[in-house]
Amino acid sequence: MKRQIAFLLVIALALFGIGCAASRENAEELQQTAMPLETPDQLGQSTQNAADKGFDLIGLIIHDDGSERACMTMYGFLHTAENLSYASKIYRADPSAAGMLSAVEDAIAEDVDALLVFDPSNQSNEAIARAVACGIKVVVPYYACSTEGISANIIADDSEYYDELARGLAERMTERSLKSGRILIYGADTSECYAAFSASIAAAYPQFRVDAFNRTAADEQGAIDELAEFLLYNRDVKGMYVVDSAAGSIAIQARAQAQRIFREEGTPSPTPEPSLAPNATPVPTPNPGLLTQITITVFCNGLSGSNYDLFNDNDIYALCIEPYYEAAAEATMVLDKLLHGDAVQAVSRVNRPIVYNETADKYKAIFEQMQALFNLAG
Repeated sequence: MKRQIAFLLVIALALFGIGCAASRENAEELQQTAMPLETPDQLGQSTQNAADKGFDLIGLIIHDDGSERACMTMYGFLHTAENLSYASKIYRADPSAAGMLSAVEDAIAEDVDALLVFDPSNQSNEAIARAVACGIKVVVPYYACSTEGISANIIADDSEYYDELARGLAERMTERSLKSGRILIYGADTSECYAAFSASIAAAYPQFRVDAFNRTAADEQGAIDELAEFLLYNRDVKGMYVVDSAAGSIAIQARAQAQRIFREEGTPSPTPEPSLAPNATPVPTPNPGLLTQITITVFCNGLSGSNYDLFNDNDIYALCIEPYYEAAAEATMVLDKLLHGDAVQAVSRVNRPIVYNETADKYKAIFEQMQALFNLAG
């Protein structure tokens, strides 16, 4: 009889162990399943007091103007907060100083523990000071901020960006077996980029020259026409970087228009004249072989919907990304460290990535998830 009782106890314990193991597996599976993000309509609603649940509440103050810049920043914050298991909320603000302060007051009223403040217009000094005075930890992503009391500043790093761009474009021209030719900087204001590109190319690829073409036409078709004419008469341009995010489509259409006119009508070869200024470096006459066709490798700035479509169609060779998502995600992770009492760097930087075909999948996924969340997909 005792042996029977012992045998039954062994069976019961075994069954209990199986049940516990199954529970642990179910719990792990639930933890690995991502919770759906709130819809954009829910993001602005009042959040229940997170402190009552034992959670920290973190927030993002931002002017939600509907731009992809704002949406990528909000998505970087929400996605990272979700992965870190924080209650999170978007505090939408008018970009004025009063608007930013009002959003901070809303956050204070809801007992927020930490804030990101996204401030392109540099209007948040008073708002940040108010949050800091209330004991709220504040991190500023993307833009440099010198307001006293912030816990950290995550800055998009431009220091090596132009050099990497210039070398990437020149390397592509070298892969095309070009031994000379020009790189054109195109946009509304090309001065900063032109200076950086010129220095990089002169140091590493002296066989190429750098020129700039500043857009003057206000309307899109006028901008296409003036750039197409320049490309038609300057066919030694074999690489182009488009500074303005919204001008990528203009550059691609101008290239196509110049190619069509050249095929149908032809045009006289350009004959640059050396400068007559004292001690000036003569402008070299382009190799005639470069003038027989218009073939231009284009790099564009900004992961907009239209630029992404052009990239997918291979009209653009590379896309240069403003790291709004990355800066917001990094800043949210810094908030997490602060809330756990860990030390953080006062200033840190995120690099501006350059996306090529072989690295596009990661950025494609992030971009499409952002579009789906904010109903931006066409």
